[in-house]
Amino acid sequence: MARVNNTHPIADIHGALSRGDKVVFRVRDGIQQAYIVKHPYEGEPSRAQAAQRSKFKTLTQQVKAIYADPEQLNEWKNRFSAYTSTRAYKKALERYLDQSREPQRLPAVLIPEENKAPKPPTTLYGFILSNLAHNT
Repeated sequence: MARVNNTHPIADIHGALSRGDKVVFRVRDGIQQAYIVKHPYEGEPSRAQAAQRSKFKTLTQQVKAIYADPEQLNEWKNRFSAYTSTRAYKKALERYLDQSREPQRLPAVLIPEENKAPKPPTTLYGFILSNLAHNT
């Protein structure tokens, strides 16, 4: 009598398997995707891309300055610990993790934007960066 084991040998893959690999794995809208980067764009960035990259560079410099100042860093650590200890944060993180760990639907069905759980910041660096981004 045959035995059937319905578990997958690989539950999740993200990114490239090796450096320089052209096959990239990702999950978008709850659907596992594998795609090949054939001709990566190497031209000049558009105005919108340049503006976004400039904004991100400014924000990361601000976060690095906060990390360099012990007083500011301590203040941000206190704010982060107060934020992560709230019930709302724990519920938001639980909802995000539950949604990201759901088995993939077959046939693939996109999750509507209004039903997607936003990922709350889980690190101090991400917390500072997201707060600075929302305040600008």
